[in-house]
Amino acid sequence: MNKILLRILFIVTSSTFFSAHAQLKSNEEIKQEKIEQQIKKLDKINYLPSILPVIINNKDVIELNDKQVDALLTWRHKNRDDVIATMNEIKNKRILIKEAALSPKVTSARIQQMQTEIFRLQRKVLNHKLSCRELVIKTFNRNNWEGFFFVLAENESSINIPDLSD
Repeated sequence: MNKILLRILFIVTSSTFFSAHAQLKSNEEIKQEKIEQQIKKLDKINYLPSILPVIINNKDVIELNDKQVDALLTWRHKNRDDVIATMNEIKNKRILIKEAALSPKVTSARIQQMQTEIFRLQRKVLNHKLSCRELVIKTFNRNNWEGFFFVLAENESSINIPDLSD
């Protein structure tokens, strides 16, 4: 009888553990998806596309090796929070400038100052994205570029593929 109870207890404990582990993993996946969705929304206020999520999500198709993936993930870990925070700041300041434009108490000079601040923040995001672009250029080989453009074509991206010939 004790063996049966122990087996039942083991099964219940094991299934609870694995269920909790699966839930933890799915929570991490959900968090990652939310970050990527936020980046897509915020991407509308930038001039360069956010290519790193596309690259990381399709690293197998692009045929990245571990060293390439590590370099890209290191860049993302170092810069993602600052980029997202800056993009959110731009979004908030754009709301404020729209509100200010409707207020008779706000001067034209103040609105210009507000716009200058938005431009400064956009340049900051642009510099981050250019830094990522430079890393991708240094990291990718011809085969990676072909895989990347295949991924873009599969996603029906409206980006034209540049000439890769030497």
